[in-house]
Amino acid sequence: MGCQSLVILGNNLTFTITTHDPDTGELTDADAAPTYRVYEDETAVAILTGTMSTLDTANTTGFYGEQIACTAGNGFEAGKSYNIYIEATVDADTGGISYGFTVFSAAPLTAAETQSEVDDALNTQLADSIPADGTRPTLRQAIYMVVQYLNERAVSGTTVTVKKVDGSTSLYTLTIDDSSDPTSITRAT
Repeated sequence: MGCQSLVILGNNLTFTITTHDPDTGELTDADAAPTYRVYEDETAVAILTGTMSTLDTANTTGFYGEQIACTAGNGFEAGKSYNIYIEATVDADTGGISYGFTVFSAAPLTAAETQSEVDDALNTQLADSIPADGTRPTLRQAIYMVVQYLNERAVSGTTVTVKKVDGSTSLYTLTIDDSSDPTSITRAT
């Protein structure tokens, strides 16, 4: 079962499900083709409905998929969230699942928007390392953290030398607070 979580306005979105016998849990074909309904945000009226198709019936059981065009003509808008509700009946028992996805614009980003997107993405990825006071690393600090993690480094006393990808050329050095309980790292070069 699956559905991508992001789609660019004008592109297609593909989603799949597998159906199971409610009594045994075994993969079983549905009594009829599963149906789907797509809703924008929490709107109570579906903007798109349809029936899913079986996929690779010679090699699979109860495997269904569908591809929808996420176009303005089909009611989709950039920046909006959508939910797909899927319902299938197996051995006269009805079950369902839902997926969520967001539609984005394909328009090229400005330099400021790109910087903001990168900052947001890195800050989200580094959320676990954010101190309790809520301060977030700058993009430059985040890049240093990633480079320090991925690249080879050498420690000599209170100096950490981070190497370039080649593993031998120095990229930059850091100075570590030399107290027994270090609290700071300063970029030296």
